Amino acid sequence: MNWEKWRLIREKTEHHKRWLVSTHLNRPFSNMITYLLLDTNVTPNQISVFTSLISFLIFLSYAYGDFVLGGLLTQIVSIIDGVDGEIARVKNMCSRLGEVLDSVFDRLAEVLICVGIGLGVSATRGASYAWPCSIIGLIGFLADSYVAELVKARTKLPLYEAIKGLEERLGFSLSDRGLKMLIICVLSIFGFPEFGILIVGLISLLYVSVKFSLWVKCSREVMNL
Repeated sequence: MNWEKWRLIREKTEHHKRWLVSTHLNRPFSNMITYLLLDTNVTPNQISVFTSLISFLIFLSYAYGDFVLGGLLTQIVSIIDGVDGEIARVKNMCSRLGEVLDSVFDRLAEVLICVGIGLGVSATRGASYAWPCSIIGLIGFLADSYVAELVKARTKLPLYEAIKGLEERLGFSLSDRGLKMLIICVLSIFGFPEFGILIVGLISLLYVSVKFSLWVKCSREVMNL
């Protein structure tokens, strides 16, 4: 093993201390994948496209009622999702196009997971609550990213700054996408993917509501000054 290469990967990797699952569970695995791919011609954008293809497999797995496979693939996508950024930073290949593609494919994966679970659970169990769970999950996923991007586009400031102090006191962040994917994975393996996306949707809606409320409060205080 080339320890110098490993050190460089670890050094360039994003470490969000309050993203407990992404940092402490997913990153070691994504770092190993990056290590294996670093000396190849694989580009970050190709990794992003590859994760989108797996997302379609997740959709098919859930839609046909194979919840265990869907859950495992969801966690795999969650891990691989960090590889494109790691390769981009180590090889100095970061670009705005890459950032946009990564964000678009992330949202695509979330939509496919929610729709796939809605289809699969309603078809295999005839459960009337499957689609409401999927809709809440989808709204939560999209609202979290949409509000953050809207505030950033209009104010040029990241929305997470408003909740940074609260997260530091708590020691963790509900914005951890790895945590959300892990919840879906675990509950899918136990046969209840609909409750996984319901919980994730509620967490996302709670988080974005608190975050946006704190941002509005901070904005008013600044304007009063």
